[in-house]
Amino acid sequence: MAEESEVRRGAREMLSPGNVNERLEEAVEERPLLKHLLDLRIVVRAVLIAVVLTLISLLFSALLAAVVLVVSFFAAWILLGVRSYEKRRPTREQREEEEAEEE
Repeated sequence: MAEESEVRRGAREMLSPGNVNERLEEAVEERPLLKHLLDLRIVVRAVLIAVVLTLISLLFSALLAAVVLVVSFFAAWILLGVRSYEKRRPTREQREEEEAEEE
């Protein structure tokens, strides 16, 4: 009985909203590409691309349109996110930044 309450308490702490936000922030810091994938502008563009392709594929079949919707959304989302990530400024070490500021 005591073990069950400890498990519940641990699960509650692990799934609390504050911890979820902290874990998301840690994940974004560890994986910089994730920040670009979660950017709302990129998601909206991916949705628009998927909608246009789905409308075109509706001329052929509803089943094809469903597949095109899912595949085109995820493909556009990943490609736009990677493209945005590649456009970012190169990462510099903090020492280099401090030296640049001193000059």
